[in-house]
Parts: sequence; C-alpha cells; structure tokens
Amino acid sequence: MANFSKAYKPNTTEDGNKKIVSTSAAFGFLRKGLIENLGTKRAKGFLLRYGWNLAVSDAEEAMKTSSSINDLLNQASILHLSTGHIREIQSERIIEMSDSETIKSILGKGKWIDSFEAIEHLKHHGKSDIPVCHTLTGYASGYMSTVCRKSVIVKEISCIAKGDAECCFEARMQEDWGTEIQEELKFYHESNIIEELEYTYEQLLEQRNYIETVSKFHKKLTESVSNGSNLQDIADSSYKLLRIPISIEDLSFQKIVYAGMNEEEYIRLNKNLKENLIRKNRNNHNLLPLFNETTRIKTDNQERLITPIVVQKKVIGYCTFLYLKDAVKSAENDIMFIERVANAASLYLLNEKTSFEALEKMKGYFLEQILKGQYSTSAEVIKRGRHMGFDLEKPFYIAAIDYKEKGKTTQNSFDHYDQKLETIAKYLDIQGYKALIGQYEGKIIMLIPENAKIFPTIEKIFRHLETTYPYCQFKIGISDKSEDIESVLDYLEESLIALRMSTDKKINGFKDLGIVGVLINSKNVSGIKKIAKQELDPLYKLSNGKQKELLKTLYVFLSNGGKLQQTMDDLSLSMSGLMYRINKIETLINKDLRDSTQSYQLLLILDSLMALGELEI
Repeated sequence: MANFSKAYKPNTTEDGNKKIVSTSAAFGFLRKGLIENLGTKRAKGFLLRYGWNLAVSDAEEAMKTSSSINDLLNQASILHLSTGHIREIQSERIIEMSDSETIKSILGKGKWIDSFEAIEHLKHHGKSDIPVCHTLTGYASGYMSTVCRKSVIVKEISCIAKGDAECCFEARMQEDWGTEIQEELKFYHESNIIEELEYTYEQLLEQRNYIETVSKFHKKLTESVSNGSNLQDIADSSYKLLRIPISIEDLSFQKIVYAGMNEEEYIRLNKNLKENLIRKNRNNHNLLPLFNETTRIKTDNQERLITPIVVQKKVIGYCTFLYLKDAVKSAENDIMFIERVANAASLYLLNEKTSFEALEKMKGYFLEQILKGQYSTSAEVIKRGRHMGFDLEKPFYIAAIDYKEKGKTTQNSFDHYDQKLETIAKYLDIQGYKALIGQYEGKIIMLIPENAKIFPTIEKIFRHLETTYPYCQFKIGISDKSEDIESVLDYLEESLIALRMSTDKKINGFKDLGIVGVLINSKNVSGIKKIAKQELDPLYKLSNGKQKELLKTLYVFLSNGGKLQQTMDDLSLSMSGLMYRINKIETLINKDLRDSTQSYQLLLILDSLMALGELEI
C-alpha cells in the first residue's frame, strides 16, 4: 500500500494565514454575484477593501526580510504578479524622502496588462462607464500604504472594460490628490451594517411618505374632476398643494389656464419659451416641436417640466411646471406630480370633448337643415335657434372657409374638414364667441351673429388656423349682413362668391366686390355667360392647358392696370414671353388691351366668371 504519511503542506505565512488558490473564472463569478446582490457601489467598496487587505498581508511578510522602502516597492510588482490578477505590470515612480525612512512624496504611474478583473467584467456585464479594476487598485493602494507607513492612494485612470486601450493607474500620497479622490476614499471605509440598515430604512420611509403624498395628490385631483372642477380649478389646486407655478396650454403654447404667477410674468416667460423653441427648431420651418413625453426645457431665465396631455391617444396640449431662474431647480419627484396633473386635465378634457362634440354636431346639423331648407317656416327655425342659444331674429353674417395643402391641388377629404371644423369650434368656445358651424358642399360654413365684430373675429380665426395648420393655405369669404333668416341662402351664395374671389386677398367680403357683386347678385348669370362667350370664345376653343395659361395672363395683366413689369414679376415671365402672350391674346379676341374701356369690360367679365365658379385663376 502507498504511504500517505507525508501530507501536502499548503503555502502558509508565519502567522498562519493560508494562501488560497482560485481561478480567474471562479473569481469572476464571485465578483458577478457581489455586483448583482450588493449593487455596483457596495461591490466596488468590498473589492477595494479585499485587494487592500490582501496587499497588507503580502507587505507585512515582505517587511520581515527588508526595511528599505525602495526594495519593498520593487518587490510589489513580483508579489502582485504572483496573485495571478495580471499577466504583467509596467510602472515607474518618483520618490522624495524627508530622511532615509520617511517619504515626503511619491508619484507613480503604470499599467496593468491583461487585468483579469477587466476581462471578467466585460464577460459578465459588458462595457462599463467607469474603471472596474477595483481589486488591483485596492491591492496597489494597500501595499504602498503599508510599506510607506503613509496613506498612498492608487487611482485607475483608464480601463479596457471602459473601452480604453489599456488599464493605467496613478499613485500619489493621499494629501497630494486634494479633493479629487474624496468620493473614492469612502469606498475604503467599511460601513457598519446597522448604519446601512438605518439608512436603508430612512430611504424606504422617505419613499413611502413620497408615494403617500403622490397618492393623496392624485386622489384630490381626481375628486376635483369628479366634482365638476374645470382646468383653472385643477391648476389652482395643484399650485396650492405644491407651490410650483403651473400652466396648461395648447400645442402652440397658447394659454388655456395658469396659476402661481401674474399675467405679465406669464406672458414674458411664454414669449421667451416660444422664441427659444423656434430658434432650436429652425430646421423644421420655424415650427414649434411636438412633445410626446415628459421633457425638461431650460432657457436663460426659466426651467420647465413639460408633459403632454393625451386624449384618445392624441396629444392635444401640455401641462407645465415652471421654475424661475432664482428658484430651486426641478426635482425628479416632480415628474410624478406633473404627470398626474396631466392625467386629471386629460380626464376633464375627454369629458369636455365628448360633450362639446355632441353639442357641435347638433349645431352643425341644425345649420345644415337651415341651409337645405328643411324647416317649413322661419318661426320654426327661430324657435329651434333659441333652444340652442341663438337669436336668429337678429342680423347675422355667413362666412365660408376653404383650404388646400401647400403644393397640392387634390381635393380635401371630409375627415380633414372635420378636423379643421373642430379646431375652429374649440377656438370660438375658448374665446367666448358664438357661431353655428357646419359643412356645406365641401366648405366650412359659419353663421355668425352681428354682435361679434365680424372682420376682427374672422381674422383671429384665420391666424389660429394658419398657426395650427402651417402646411395649409386658407381663404375665407364673408357675406353682407343679413336681416332675415329666410334669405339665408342668398347670403350663403354671397359668402361663396366672396370665397371664390379670394385670390391675393385671403379674407374677402362680398361688399368689397363692388359692381361684380351687384351683377351676380341681380341674377344676371345667363347674361354674363353669354357676354363672356362672345368676348372670350377664341380663348375657350384652345386646348385646356393653353386656355388656362392665356386666361391667367390676361387676368393678371388687366388686374395690374396694364403694368408690364408688375405682370412679369407676378407670372415669372420674361418681357419677350409676356409680350408674345399679350399679342396672341389681342389677335385671338380682336381687342386692344391698352384701351381702358375694353380692358375694364374684360376684367369685369373675368371677375364675374370667377365669382360664378366658371373660371379659376
């Protein structure tokens, strides 16, 4: 039988410390477990202290055979290599001594080659944002501090786990690092588990209190909406509870309500925000950006926390916390509050939208019935109007609105008209204007009471539409004042005539048409068409493309009073090209376009044809 009396004697220090052999892979799994269970910061502290204690043991063993600091520091590389943590180390150092045994300063630099710690970190966790060779750093710091009898701190400057080319380090006396390593030093001091538990408990208590506060806040807002509060009530309640200025605005950052600031301050901050957003969004045609999630925005004199208000999966506005330049900056916790305010606003607006749409549909259907003559008497119309809050015995105007998308000539869909109609109705509601709004023969039609200042009101609507839909070109025709609901169709026709005559002028009143309006309104339609055929028949016989080209040239030339330069600019033609067309027109219709009598008659005919919808320039 074999003799087992000679047992294997492990590598043991004089004080009984046994050196345990392990693999880098096994240590990698241990390291992975530490990070996953303790978290990155606590694991870093553990690994730094582990490396430090390992080095202290090696340094104390080395100091038993030598007292020379230089000799002991030279042994550091050999001892570090013996741990298997690295394949090779390259370093250099400059030491200044006060005397033979006392170090005054030390500056060391070097690099660890093939750090097992960096390799294992990449394997288990992927790329890191910070250096990860914590055990190596702790070892180097612990060894140098022990043999130098002064605190020497090693800091990893670059790391392959971070994406750097090499794992490099620097060593200095603790006091020589200054404030650069204040945070790093905390990792070398082991935390008392009781203190950590107390800290964790305090954090949990703080989080619980915060969640309770948010829950109470949300409950109050929900109750406020359920009890019939409006958006102003919601804003006021939020400011009262949080003491943070708040605003609720539409997609163009137009005010709906605000609280916690005066009007002058709100206008100033709002103007500053819009200018800032447009400046940053210049690549997108100077439009305001759309925010689909909670976003922080900073300008030179304010900070905003903006969250979208979403109704039926569509962003319709924003809820904003405002932090002034001299105020405390927005906290992460405020996000939960602002999002709950936005939710409350969404609930309110969803309810309003449903009620508003139902009412507007009723009003639109009522207007459609009036225009289609579905009421037998005017008394019946007036009675129904009173139920809807409209006194149709009083004078009114009819306005017709049409649009086209810039660069497109295709017919607009009814869905798009519905969208624009809803935008107008909401705007009028916010501004406190009353009107019946509906669709008629592909146009948006409005019946507006006389008490509204018609042209200023229409101009405001026009500007709002242009701001909301910058990719569309709108035009509006307005009738004369009607005194009697029975003649509503005549005034509808006036608004459509004015709409057709809206060329350069985007808002056109029927009364501005002058003699053309009188001619059309006196029902001389057949006579106008007959005269037009007699005077312009040679042009009508041309091909469609050529006919449009020459008719447009004729109209622009006559509208400009025969001014060649202005006509050239409007049509983007050369002088020779313009003269060729004018000569051709004069030859075809046998007219002298420079004769004021003949030119006036022709312009009148063209204006009348446009008003009748027979001609489009």
